[in-house]
Amino acid sequence: MNILSHPEIIGIDVSRDWLDLHCLSDGHQLQLPNTGEGHSELAKFAGDREALVCFEATGGHEWRLWASLEAAGIEARQLAPAQVKAFGRSRGTLAKTDRIDAELIACFMAFRPEAGRRLFRQIRELGYESSYAAVTAHLRAIRPDAAPRFERRFETGPGEQAQVDFAEFKTEYADEPGVFRKVHLF
Repeated sequence: MNILSHPEIIGIDVSRDWLDLHCLSDGHQLQLPNTGEGHSELAKFAGDREALVCFEATGGHEWRLWASLEAAGIEARQLAPAQVKAFGRSRGTLAKTDRIDAELIACFMAFRPEAGRRLFRQIRELGYESSYAAVTAHLRAIRPDAAPRFERRFETGPGEQAQVDFAEFKTEYADEPGVFRKVHLF
């Protein structure tokens, strides 16, 4: 089992204009603008709490936030939205608001502390100076090929085989109103 090395987890729902925060330990919620000033305020808030900050990939709205947190020395993780969504379904969380999403993201991080994208930052600390695209291209090249899908085709010459489409319908006949019968069509 993995254990987090941070006393606090802050989950963030990132949108174009706002950052909705949820602190897992005390349930504190906060909304900050998704601007440089909001990022600075978040970095101070997270630094004071020695928190791990986590957020979903949102199509680019999180990149400036991530860069400013990393520059401030705050550990941040980008999570896969599909994993967080599946986690929410497993908990029975059906409602979807920015505040609920922020809480769900924080809970997911506590449940799966090894999750999240952080490899690039770690290899940068070891002295790697190239781009993230170079890392992904290398991993794509060494990843084993997917197993071929099983497929068995049966082919015959023209006129030796016919395709039959089958359907079953329930229909009401005009001469018997209110009576429905199954009709099989080929």
